[in-house]
Amino acid sequence: MVILLYFFSSLFIVLGFLMLFTYRQTKRWEFILLSFVYAGSGVAAGASLQWWPLMAGFVTAWLLKFAGYDPDKIVQQQQAAREQAQSASESKPGQ
Repeated sequence: MVILLYFFSSLFIVLGFLMLFTYRQTKRWEFILLSFVYAGSGVAAGASLQWWPLMAGFVTAWLLKFAGYDPDKIVQQQQAAREQAQSASESKPGQ
């Protein structure tokens, strides 16, 4: 059981570092926030050998996503606005 706990806590830590690297490319501050949540819960679970920090980190990350701090949501909104502007410019009469 301890091996499984170490596996998931290391997975959360790696996920946190990957979000930090993604922040360097995108400059979206939501990645930093989620990175601290995931990495912090992974470190806390690995240090205390308890499962609840992993669950708390996972629930906190989902609550942040539901609250609107999801970077993917912003990208989808920008793509929808671009597509809408492009379709509006193509449908203008007289061009």
